[in-house]
Amino acid sequence: MLSEFGRSGVTKVAHPFATFLVRIGVTANGITLAGLLLTCAAAVALFGNGHLVAGAIVIALCTLLDLVDGAVARAGDGGSPYGALVDAVSDRVADGVILASLLWWLVDAEPDNKYALGMLLACLVLSQVVSYSKARADAGGLRTPGGLMERADRLVLILLGAGLEGLGVPWALEVAITVVAVGSLITVLQRVWGGRADHLGRLDRLGSPTAGDR
Repeated sequence: MLSEFGRSGVTKVAHPFATFLVRIGVTANGITLAGLLLTCAAAVALFGNGHLVAGAIVIALCTLLDLVDGAVARAGDGGSPYGALVDAVSDRVADGVILASLLWWLVDAEPDNKYALGMLLACLVLSQVVSYSKARADAGGLRTPGGLMERADRLVLILLGAGLEGLGVPWALEVAITVVAVGSLITVLQRVWGGRADHLGRLDRLGSPTAGDR
């Protein structure tokens, strides 16, 4: 949701800076990999050791590089399939490390908090399935909706919940990860249903029988 509403505004702001980076030889893939390394290092060093407020702030700053790399790609060669692959893989790794670092901290700090542990595991699994469902649909030529909970939404909620938890706000993390887990599940269902609707619509337009359709 956030990515749909905020993409055009971010592009306008980032374009002049991206043009400057292209002129001095900075590549989109270089920015993507730098952002990945910084995000993973911050997650492990800060979230993993219970520095939730600092971790939320630093990771939020690191994720700004994810906004810049796309603008640099468009200002340079217009982007490439390989660049898109690097970006997608980097995002999946970063998301996994952020959630795994929070899970590592929680196991040590609150081992009896089974609910939060379960919700974090659900977020870890479902966030990957959300991304995979879109990629698989695109590979099959199916049109699917963006859905309720895209990557930007998940990151904002996770970082906000972790930061507030670090400030001592009760249940902040539990609320955030519950919303992310439920929203991610809804998004997966939206994409699967949307892909099915697109598939059946194409069959109807072609006049093909739907019996035995999987």
